[in-house]
Amino acid sequence: MPTDDADASWDARLLPLLSDQWQSAEALAARAGGPHHTVLARLKDLLRRNLAERRIVKHPTKSHAGRPLQQAEFRRMRL
Repeated sequence: MPTDDADASWDARLLPLLSDQWQSAEALAARAGGPHHTVLARLKDLLRRNLAERRIVKHPTKSHAGRPLQQAEFRRMRL
């Protein structure tokens, strides 16, 4: 179970990376230097707290059984 210190640490790492431009969760994970699944969980937490927006788009290069895969993209919540 994450602690408040861990949440604050991830906020400090992720919030500066979010911009007004949509960015894939994979790109944000690479820039944050954390495991993709952990960064995605922290981004979803930011989403729940209305600090980020998410959209689902087709992955530009990957497909599965002839169907394009989807990926999540995030950006800072617009005020």
